[in-house]
Amino acid sequence: MEQTALPVEAPKKKSVWLPIAVVLGIAALVVVLLALGTRAVRKNGTQPAPVMLAQQCHYSMYEERSDEVLLTYSVTLRNDTGKDLTGFAMRGVLQTDYKNGYILSPDAKVRMWGEQNSTFSMAAGETKTYDLILTAKFHRTQRSASGELPQLFAVYPDGSEGFTFSFPPARILFSG
Repeated sequence: MEQTALPVEAPKKKSVWLPIAVVLGIAALVVVLLALGTRAVRKNGTQPAPVMLAQQCHYSMYEERSDEVLLTYSVTLRNDTGKDLTGFAMRGVLQTDYKNGYILSPDAKVRMWGEQNSTFSMAAGETKTYDLILTAKFHRTQRSASGELPQLFAVYPDGSEGFTFSFPPARILFSG
């Protein structure tokens, strides 16, 4: 029996272009998904909102009334959106006071001092200071409010919300 040698193939040269094409394809897919994600956010009604100037904001006081607590803050906002913002309301989130058991829910109603309901308007580039009262349901398990500033959201007439006004997480004490 005679053995025959099988032909040996020459090693194939690896293409440099295939990995480059794969990387470019993935990058293009990421760009498309980011663009679609941005559109989805806009479609859901998220809008730009004024910026809170945290260094110019402070907690003033709190008052307990039967089943609710009123927390007073001085808040300075600057409209950097490039357009006039008219007729928006605000809602607040008091996470620390909720976690401490001081209030029953982190959500709070927001109004200007001396008014029952408040709508806010700001021209493009304008800076304004508001005295705000946040009202929340009182839980009575803690002696006093934390003194931390809330997160605020702009709520526009069509029901959409603006981005969170951001406060620093540091504890802000009474102003006086």
